[in-house]
Amino acid sequence: MPTVLDRPPTNEPNPRTGRFLRRLTLATGGGMFIDGFVFASVAAALAGNAMARDIGITATWSALISASTLVGTFFGGLALGYVTDKVGRRPMFTIDLSVFLICSVLMFFVTSAWHVFVLGLVMGLAVGADYSIGSPLLAEFSPSARRGHYLGILEILWNVGYVVAYLIGYVINTNWPGAWHITLAASAVPAALCLLARHGLPESPRWLMSKGRREEAIAIIERELGTTSDSDGFHAEEPAKTRYRELFSPAYLRRTVFACTFWICIVLPYFALTFFQPTVLSAIGLGDSALAGALLGTVIALLGAATGWWLVDRVGRRTILIWPMFGCALALFLVSLGHVLPIWLGTVCFFGYLYSYGIMSILPGIYPEEVFPTSIRTSGVGLSSAASRVGAAVGTFLLPLSLTHLGLSWSMFFMGVVSLIGGVTSLMWAPETNGANLTDTGHRDADTAGSWWGKGTLAPQLPGKRPAAP
Repeated sequence: MPTVLDRPPTNEPNPRTGRFLRRLTLATGGGMFIDGFVFASVAAALAGNAMARDIGITATWSALISASTLVGTFFGGLALGYVTDKVGRRPMFTIDLSVFLICSVLMFFVTSAWHVFVLGLVMGLAVGADYSIGSPLLAEFSPSARRGHYLGILEILWNVGYVVAYLIGYVINTNWPGAWHITLAASAVPAALCLLARHGLPESPRWLMSKGRREEAIAIIERELGTTSDSDGFHAEEPAKTRYRELFSPAYLRRTVFACTFWICIVLPYFALTFFQPTVLSAIGLGDSALAGALLGTVIALLGAATGWWLVDRVGRRTILIWPMFGCALALFLVSLGHVLPIWLGTVCFFGYLYSYGIMSILPGIYPEEVFPTSIRTSGVGLSSAASRVGAAVGTFLLPLSLTHLGLSWSMFFMGVVSLIGGVTSLMWAPETNGANLTDTGHRDADTAGSWWGKGTLAPQLPGKRPAAP
């Protein structure tokens, strides 16, 4: 039986669909850009000494501030993803970014460490909500053959946001170290632009159909996409109640565990290692070049993300998750041998980790959106995003303590073990959803459709048909 990868590619979107998807990708990707931007802004501000000196940031406050947006993201994704499944994508898509914009402006006026911490928490809530709203909304409009293309752009924009913010922070730290307020508040600019881009966007037709509002959904499909509800299984969406407990039911528990686990194993090492890149590179032996090396590292991760984006619809999701995950583990294990390796080789291995991370970094914006049905899609994405932020917060909080008390070798070894766990989990459970209809990939019977989880492929289906249980 042929697999998804054997199917001939479908036609490119018609001009009207293409224009709408580019606009929606820009509006959604702006949220991802802002997430990477604010994370790097705080990291860059902390990397300089001026902010710590001016507002009395101790080592404990530094750890708390570094984890604040991640903790906020946890609660935002966990709670607001479910709210979005209940009330719709469109209203939450604007509210969350408005809250973020207000907090970004307030960052300019902070005078104490706890101000930065509290604002970071609230901004994290907004970011967590945006994870749960933006990428599912884009996935629900995107054609099957190009879904990875559009969703992958979001993750690239996260890396772009990180690089841009880190570059701004680097320039300010180097030339005007006392202007750290600008570094912290700079995310207000992209937030305002993104908010403008979101004005007037429609509700998801898949969500409307899942709530029984078919006429509204069909009108949006025809007006915005210039097509009919027969395309991409829109018409196959069936009304269903939003029940959070469904994520832990026998039909979806394995998907929930997979989405949470692979996302944790991607971001736990990365957030910690990039937030404290100058410290890690100094421990490897770069010394005064550590800050410049950290900037280079962010560019290398971005190049990896571009590579993953180019491959995702060509070779599929499973391939660019499994091998880069094992590659990350190998690279970090080699870095853990830094005491016996030349400095240049330890640095190359660390950059090799960043490149491997970049390749698979686009998948948290793709896999969770594809394995949950429309009625609980943002709930599932929100839960897995929240779980990943717990992992990222733990890693970010513990890494500086680990480097201080255990040293580079043990710290990198433990990070490598996390990547190894992710590789094994992905090898066992990662599905291949490439090119498959979103309605089918999220349906409860997909797990029993012959080979989806076991062999990593989804058997091809006729438009609108459900996979048949054995």
